[in-house]
Amino acid sequence: MIAPLLILVVFLVFAALMYTRKVPALLALPAMAVIMALVTGVPVAGVGTIVVTGASALVKVYVAVIFGAMLGRVTLDTGIARSIVNFAAEFGGEQPLAVALALSAVVALLFVSLSGLGAVIMVGSIVLPIMMTIGVPRKITATMFLMAFALGYIFNIVNWKFYTLYFGVNQQQMYGYAIDLAAIDLIALLVYAFVSFRKARGYATWAVRAKAEPQARHVPAYALITPILPIVLYFAFHLDPILAFAISAIYGAVTARPAQSVQTLTAAAIRGLEDAAPAIVLFIGIGMLFTATQAPEFKAALHGLGSTQALHNPFVYVAVFGILSPLTLYRGPLNPVGVGIAVFTILLSGHAMPPVILVAAIMAVVQVQNVCDPTNTANVWIANFTGVQIVDITKRTLPYQVAVALVACIVVVTSSPHLFGVHPFSAAIPAASAQELYPPGMFAGAPAASRIAVGSDSSPDAQAAVPAVVEALRSVPGTQAFAQQDDPNGSDCSSKRYAAYVNVTSTRFTLIEGTDVDIGVQLFDCGGWEVTEWHDHAVFAQPTETNAAQLARQGVDRLMGWARSNPQRWSNLQQRGLAFAPGDPPSYYYALYKTVDGNMRAYVRAGGPAYAAGMRTDDIVDKLDGLDWWMYGTYQTQARAYDGKPHSFQLERSGSTIAVQLGAPFAS
Repeated sequence: MIAPLLILVVFLVFAALMYTRKVPALLALPAMAVIMALVTGVPVAGVGTIVVTGASALVKVYVAVIFGAMLGRVTLDTGIARSIVNFAAEFGGEQPLAVALALSAVVALLFVSLSGLGAVIMVGSIVLPIMMTIGVPRKITATMFLMAFALGYIFNIVNWKFYTLYFGVNQQQMYGYAIDLAAIDLIALLVYAFVSFRKARGYATWAVRAKAEPQARHVPAYALITPILPIVLYFAFHLDPILAFAISAIYGAVTARPAQSVQTLTAAAIRGLEDAAPAIVLFIGIGMLFTATQAPEFKAALHGLGSTQALHNPFVYVAVFGILSPLTLYRGPLNPVGVGIAVFTILLSGHAMPPVILVAAIMAVVQVQNVCDPTNTANVWIANFTGVQIVDITKRTLPYQVAVALVACIVVVTSSPHLFGVHPFSAAIPAASAQELYPPGMFAGAPAASRIAVGSDSSPDAQAAVPAVVEALRSVPGTQAFAQQDDPNGSDCSSKRYAAYVNVTSTRFTLIEGTDVDIGVQLFDCGGWEVTEWHDHAVFAQPTETNAAQLARQGVDRLMGWARSNPQRWSNLQQRGLAFAPGDPPSYYYALYKTVDGNMRAYVRAGGPAYAAGMRTDDIVDKLDGLDWWMYGTYQTQARAYDGKPHSFQLERSGSTIAVQLGAPFAS
């Protein structure tokens, strides 16, 4: 327990340093990565590897940031952004509220593709003076700009690139939730605007006149789609963000300034890189921290801490990521671009929640961070530009943005199956009583107790041995055996006539001495999960049905020997249809195996926890926890079926793609 305590101390120390603004997150995150690695026992050479490997771990993300910043510069330098803003201002007329809302819509639209402080400064330099000179109070101007920025940033491609690469989710999983979150954010912005304007005692115009532009460059109407073009290319045509940004930047430069397009793109590339530099350094630190948490020593130190089931309780989830969302402020423990990245990384690596649910939580709390955090460089600049105290921005917006995070979390816990295709909150009750909560198909009904069905693999020797097996089992006190050809894995246990199923198999081998006959006795529970099996064989000159029957009786004798050695399992198998005993590790009752066609497939106990989550026998596994299964390796993938963790899967069944999220395992 010393290592987790040391990690917590390091976490709190750096949180305090960032909270007091003595150490910026740009330096704190790499330092946290190094120190946390050392306190968990990573050797010095390993720490060096973490620094080198981690620096490039998120290279695709910050390359996307660079290209996004380049597009931002094209949009700003060509006059596209100014034209859109001026159009919105003219549309609003002389109504301050109408203008404020129109300009907020433009800001939200622009920051779908723009990012970085440079973009905030350039757009703000245009929008903020317009709002204040027509009579919008300074505090309302500053806060509405930030709320509109956060609304557009929900769909920002750079963010989505981070989510897909770091957390392993795919964009299709997040569409519905992003739209719902945007709707919640929009309602909060509208309520804030109407309440704020109603409370204002008249409109105070800004004392400083905006700079007069010498000559506004005319921008063709078809160039104005540049800011939204990358989002269309990304979501509609599924282009990589880097390619979407590049195409959009070229389009904007060519359509707005065809004669100077080369110079425009060159300047945009250079200045965009400058704008993106702070974000790049931050992502380098995040990559180092992520790499450190993946070290075996780090995982061993935190074993059990990240796999807590507490967050599966919907009330806990809403409380942590909704009510406590202000912990994102000052780069706090819920801030994914602050010390919170360590928290989310631990939760991710420990499978505490499905990746999509973690990303949903991040998207919710980020609505507080993007608007209210006084340590945001954007907030600092806007407060200075408008002459507003930065703490006033936080005080005015915090109740609204916390409400956004709270409602978003409620949406997650109430609509996860619809939004994400997972059921992470289906079992919020302690595992000790979980067996009482599973669908009726988990266990055999009372009429099936002590009844054993006997079938065969349809081979002649096995069929001949079935009567002998039935007779031998009937001799066991309290056991009712009968012949029934069935597939116990074909359906759950709710309507089964038996609690256990014995399958008789046979194989013949021709030898010089005669024919070797192998009779197998396989014991399954009511859901088709194999308990154990026995094989007896002998060589006969001319095998007969009597020989097969005798070998089968030997198998039953060994079955009963197992029953005497495992009385608790045998009793539970007969009475409930599941051979479990106190102290068994939690299990979902599924296995993964690779077939000759190269696919990873599932075998699932009918009625078990994996079955209840939607997994079925013969399903093809495409992704496990958001990553292609082969990225883990065959053995590592198969081993995850037995670790008792709530993994998520992307499966193929009959040509359809199915998302499955495991809930709580069965615990004895």
